[in-house]
Parts: sequence; C-alpha cells; structure tokens
Amino acid sequence: MKILLTLFLLVNLVVAGLFDSDPKEISFEIRDVNGHTYHIKDKADGLDIKELKGKVVFLAFFGHRCPPCMMEVPELISFTSDPNYKNKAVILAFEVQGLPRYRLQEFIQYKGINYNVVPGLKYKQFIDYIGYRTGWNFGIPFMVVLDTNGKVVNYGNGVVSKEELMDLTNQLYMDKNSTTQKIIPASVETQNNENKKEKEKSQSHSRVDDLLKMISGNN
Repeated sequence: MKILLTLFLLVNLVVAGLFDSDPKEISFEIRDVNGHTYHIKDKADGLDIKELKGKVVFLAFFGHRCPPCMMEVPELISFTSDPNYKNKAVILAFEVQGLPRYRLQEFIQYKGINYNVVPGLKYKQFIDYIGYRTGWNFGIPFMVVLDTNGKVVNYGNGVVSKEELMDLTNQLYMDKNSTTQKIIPASVETQNNENKKEKEKSQSHSRVDDLLKMISGNN
C-alpha cells in the first residue's frame, strides 16, 4: 500500500510540476515506431505539432489487449488508405498498455497497421498531460481531434468509424470556426440541460425573494 501511494504521489507531482510552468514552456518530442519525430507544444486551445501543421490530426489512445480498440483498428486502417484524405488528415496512435517497441512493431505488422503508432510506455508524461487537459479517465479507446490549426475541437471515448473520421475531416476543412466539444451520450446531455434549467429556476426564485425583502424593508 505504501509503495502504491508513493507511486501515486510521484505521478501527481510530475503532472503538477508540468502545469505549474508557463504554457509556452510545455513541449514534448515524440518518436513513433518508424522513427518519425513530432515536436509538440502546448497552446491555450490545443496543441502545436510542427510536423503536422495544416492537417487534421487524430490522436488515438489504444491498447493491444483492448477488444474495442481492436474493433477500431480496421476503421483507422481503412481511413488512412483512402487517397481522398491522404493529404488532409493524420492519425497518431499511442499504445497505452505497455507494449515494448519491438513487440509493438510485430503487432503493427500482424495487424497491417498503416498509420503512425507511438509506444506509449516511453511517453507516459504526454499521456498524463492529455488526461489533465481533457479530464480523460484513461478508458480506451480514446481520441482527441485537432483541426488544421491545432485547436482541440473534439474528444471522447468509444470506437470511431471510418465514416466518422471522414465526416470530421470534411467538416473541419469547411468550417474554420469550429468550437471545442466533448463527446457525451445524449442521456447525459439531457440530464445536464435539466440541471441547468433547475439551477436557473432556483436563481430566479432567489432574486424574487431578495426583491421582496428589500421592498418590505423600505416599508
């Protein structure tokens, strides 16, 4: 128990130290299994990835032992193979269940993966950073979508289809004034709206009560 508590505190100290610094100073250098390097810098509304500027970026977080993630792999492969999106979008996937680089390369070959894959074991600080920025609970698969300017426009858990990737890419190329949104189930959104209405109703009653007290006080 003491060991686990110590590890928990160390992880949180690393993350806390990272976000206590000036956002301009937060940067990462990440290399995928094919040796491609990505220079990533934090910015207020997203991420600046030097090598991927001008493209829609899908940051996918998956695990080699995760059944839903394995369902998503063919969708990502099919999307990457589509020539209509070759110069528009890029998938950068992080394996987060600790598969070593050499095993990850074997996994990629076995699955026929044609998109960029990063050994997450080596870049845990970046993964923790994404969790901090999005409120991600580290459930997988998880995806963060960046528009052509590196702005975070969508994120959430669940299997994403090729059609959804296509729609997102097309939308982001048409709509440059995209707004950040979190993927949440409709039932949760409905509940949130009801809570909001109830809160507004309560605040309205409170204002009426205050007004009545003020009037009675003047009398």
